[in-house]
Amino acid sequence: MGKQKKVQENEQKKATVKKRNAYYDDENNDVKFSVQMLKKTLRYAVPYKKLLVVTSVLLFLVGFLALVPATLNKYVVDYVLTKAGYAGGSWQATLVVVLVAWVSIVIADVVFSFVRTVWMSRVGHSIVRDVRKDTYTNLQKLSFEYFDTRPMGRTLVRVTNYLDGIANIFSNAVITALVDCSKIAMLLVWLFVVDWRLTLVVVGIVVPMFVVLIFVRRAVVRTKRVHRNKDSNRTSYVAENISGAFVTKAFNRGAYNAGVHKGLCLDVQKNWMKFTRRHELFWPVGDGFFMMGTILVYGMAIAIIQGWMGSVGALSVGTLLAFVSYMGMFASPINNIATVMQKVSVATSNLERVFELAESDIAILDKEDAYPLPTIEGVVKFDNVSFAYDEGVTILDKVNLEVPKGSMYALVGPTGAGKTTLVSLISRFYEVESGTVSIDGHDVSKVTQESLRRQVGVMMQDSFIFSGTILENIRYARPEATEAECIQAAKKVYAHDFISKLPQGYHTKTLEQGQGLSTGQRQLISFARVILTDPKILILDEATSSIDTETEAKIKKVLEEVLVGRTSFVIAHRLSTIRKADKILFVADKGICESGTHEQLMALGGRYHKLVTTHG
Repeated sequence: MGKQKKVQENEQKKATVKKRNAYYDDENNDVKFSVQMLKKTLRYAVPYKKLLVVTSVLLFLVGFLALVPATLNKYVVDYVLTKAGYAGGSWQATLVVVLVAWVSIVIADVVFSFVRTVWMSRVGHSIVRDVRKDTYTNLQKLSFEYFDTRPMGRTLVRVTNYLDGIANIFSNAVITALVDCSKIAMLLVWLFVVDWRLTLVVVGIVVPMFVVLIFVRRAVVRTKRVHRNKDSNRTSYVAENISGAFVTKAFNRGAYNAGVHKGLCLDVQKNWMKFTRRHELFWPVGDGFFMMGTILVYGMAIAIIQGWMGSVGALSVGTLLAFVSYMGMFASPINNIATVMQKVSVATSNLERVFELAESDIAILDKEDAYPLPTIEGVVKFDNVSFAYDEGVTILDKVNLEVPKGSMYALVGPTGAGKTTLVSLISRFYEVESGTVSIDGHDVSKVTQESLRRQVGVMMQDSFIFSGTILENIRYARPEATEAECIQAAKKVYAHDFISKLPQGYHTKTLEQGQGLSTGQRQLISFARVILTDPKILILDEATSSIDTETEAKIKKVLEEVLVGRTSFVIAHRLSTIRKADKILFVADKGICESGTHEQLMALGGRYHKLVTTHG
């Protein structure tokens, strides 16, 4: 039974890993543009509805003006070149009227087109700005669980590339397509007025052409989605390797990784060519139908002029030329509509990904009746707490622990046993599956996260340094802190000495992730950042792991001062750091298997004793 249970657990773990999204996993692309997605899109357009209405009117005016020149050409051919004059007037007067109309149309078209382009760009990029803002705002609220299960590169692509592509849809494509639809309708009406017989020929060509273009569009959409997926995979891989550049060099993985990247690039190229072969069918297909239609129209015109269709009415040369010109106008709006349909279909999955990020369920939210955590003394209690990162893979199982105020508790144990997880639950970085974590009797799930984290200071294993200055990095947790307070915090952790020796001291520029600073220096700056917040509860996760022995000895003295009156949790592999802890917790087997002072645990002769003797 035990063996069978273990097999089931392993299978569960494998299934769970598959759910996690690695760079080589293609995202699900079977997303269609739905009414719900349309509502989401229109929600961002509502604040700009007045400007959209005005811009739409301008678009319709531009579309209407585009129809007039062909009719003017008809009057030139039938009444000016033949010197017949229009409606009994002289041909000179007709020419003047035509020229004035031409100039007016050109001026109006230039003005309306310019204003339309500027305003549409303003509306489109305003909408995208709002989407970006909502996406980034929600990104800041997402729990660690979201980032634990998604590659950084894929998230980055969503908030950059995908939105850049969507910007064109919002700013121009959709409304242009609506105008092109109206232009086609106006063209058909105009053509029926000019000659209904030739119009039937045009309709007989346009309808099948549109059907063919729809089938082509579907093929384009499928291949474009696959290409976008492969491109996203490549971006994720590049981002992952930039972050792990040190490890890559340390293990001579450069050539191997270049080979993997080459394979990803080939996938992108192969799928891009599939997309291109289908995408480039649009215009040849449209041109082919247009040329066929032109031939049929001329054939119909000859039949009418020769009287082969009976006495159905005359057809002037000007009318024929105007008709052919109007028929040529069909190609552009139909191609535009087909292109927009293709762009919208391709952008649909992009939109879905962006909206998914902008509207991702925030796993950890303040409850409706959440209240600010009052000033605490620091009594921490775990009551039957269970936790799992993934369903079926339990990390902590029914943990019970009560930590008195002002006491120092140290956590030791094998890697992956759940030490960091246990202390992360105090700050509510993750939600417990069952049980409660409380501070001074206040359930942490019932207080506001902002008030909770303001009184719980955390220094994690990874000491992240932001771009800016050293002073700004120390001040990160308390933007209102003075420079003197930041310097005092640095002095407490013995960071002041090395900072003062830098070219510009506390105003020395820092690069992303603290490049140019040693690991120990980054940890000291992070330590100063935590001390600056003056938390009532202090969590130190491997805070001294990368600090030299001399500095560690100094920090021990600092801890003796800093931790006075504070409840503290210290995770450390260097056992010398935790010997004086009020209680040491050995975390293993989904819980706390040993608990006591250093002397008590050594006398017990259990796992802690083995750990100490092994490490000397």
